[in-house]
Amino acid sequence: MAYDEENILLMTPGPVSFHPRVYRAMSRVEYHHRTPEYRKTFAECISMMKEVMQTKNDVFIFAGSGTSAMEAAIANCVSNGDKVLNLINGKFSERWKEITETFGGKSIPLEVEWGKAIKPEMVGEALDRNPDVKFVTLCHNETSTAVLNPGQEIAKVVREHDKILIVDGITSVGGDYVYPDEWGFDILITGSQKCLGCPPGLGMIMVGPRAWDIIDKRERIPSYYLNIPSYKKEFEKGSDTPYTSSIPLVYGLHESLAMIIEEGYENRVKRHRRMAKAVREGTKALGFQLLAEKGHESNTLTAIKYPKEVEDGVFRKTMRGYGVLIAGGQAHLKGKIFRVAHMNLTAEREILLTLAITELSLRELGFKCGKGVGVSAAEEVFLR
Repeated sequence: MAYDEENILLMTPGPVSFHPRVYRAMSRVEYHHRTPEYRKTFAECISMMKEVMQTKNDVFIFAGSGTSAMEAAIANCVSNGDKVLNLINGKFSERWKEITETFGGKSIPLEVEWGKAIKPEMVGEALDRNPDVKFVTLCHNETSTAVLNPGQEIAKVVREHDKILIVDGITSVGGDYVYPDEWGFDILITGSQKCLGCPPGLGMIMVGPRAWDIIDKRERIPSYYLNIPSYKKEFEKGSDTPYTSSIPLVYGLHESLAMIIEEGYENRVKRHRRMAKAVREGTKALGFQLLAEKGHESNTLTAIKYPKEVEDGVFRKTMRGYGVLIAGGQAHLKGKIFRVAHMNLTAEREILLTLAITELSLRELGFKCGKGVGVSAAEEVFLR
């Protein structure tokens, strides 16, 4: 067998493939986290993270996945009985509702069909109906459906209603335009294993001044490990963390963030958008339909509907046999879609290879598609 877990091409929406520079950084000799040397590295990570997140607000890094940052946002802000408008159009926006209820908040769900985008007018109408809502949660780029929600426009509506906006940017930060300070995000969270190009295990959270107004007035925050004021106190005291850092992951993040900054924000976003366009055009040329509502397609991953002739498990197993790993659907979309990521290192080589293997797998399974049409459609995008 030519391909196994050591040399498979990861085209999944996290974890993603990351650069050998990141591997090397993580394999350096581990230093103690309560030393000036490590604190310098950690402080540089925070500084670079702010640059990548396009913010001047406070940023903190947790030893925990992106979900740890989601939990920190709710635990530190939402008091028992607070009403939270949870904007739901997929599996990960649904997670905001579950975390809200875990910490005693009263969820007011605004749900739309998976594959559709949350519209600003929907949010405005929901807030008009529920004037006592204190918080709004949004998944900017819904990873389960590959829908990019209009974060800037939604933030404008939320600010007009004087509510606190908490945003999941796990598959948009580092891969698409996100301007939390300019747009009015009060809290923005992300994770290490998506567009930031690092292994899973780090969660990041940006906290703006309006969110601090809420947090600072809390008499009790129902979290010991994810208590944001503790992180603020320790970092201000000496670029430190209240608990043990995930030292190798921080080394890797430091290198990955340096690479992102070297590429440049505009260049990186434009590359992600170009790869997204190539995947969309290539898969449509092969005869597929996209799940995401037109005009709201994600630029970091694509969700593709199966025609009735193609069975999910067989197709993805065939792709894996040729050395390419893609993701399936979740919840009620399981077996109905597959998802291809185009984030972090992904560029022309990976896109053309994935489309070629997609066609090869389809033809092997007896699905009729034009020879080379997917690759040709992607090439046209690259050559424009």
